[in-house]
Amino acid sequence: MNLEKLYPTLFLLFILFQMNCKPSFTKQFDKLLEEGTIFQSAIFCEKNKLHLEERKTECEQVTKDVKKEIDSIINRRLDMGISPVIIERHKGEEIEEFLKVHTQMGIRYWEIWKSNVILE
Repeated sequence: MNLEKLYPTLFLLFILFQMNCKPSFTKQFDKLLEEGTIFQSAIFCEKNKLHLEERKTECEQVTKDVKKEIDSIINRRLDMGISPVIIERHKGEEIEEFLKVHTQMGIRYWEIWKSNVILE
């Protein structure tokens, strides 16, 4: 068998393999931390807990930050009195997705969120 004839084929297979590989979970998380929102990062953490075990501290911090943001939005409602809080649709949809994937937070906030916040 002539190995020199196999080199172009092996090289092509290597390139195809590289193109189809997803970055590791930690690299995806790093990219979200740099370029995404805290909500996207928290959603990613919650969906990939098992794969991000070594990044547990960072995931906990992102989740705390999201909780603070949700609390601040809901507290605006309390400060304003009767009228609901209006927030940007995209941000609200990210928060709602977070509440759906993070069971504990969803149980705690979902009904309050839906009754006090309007997405615009």
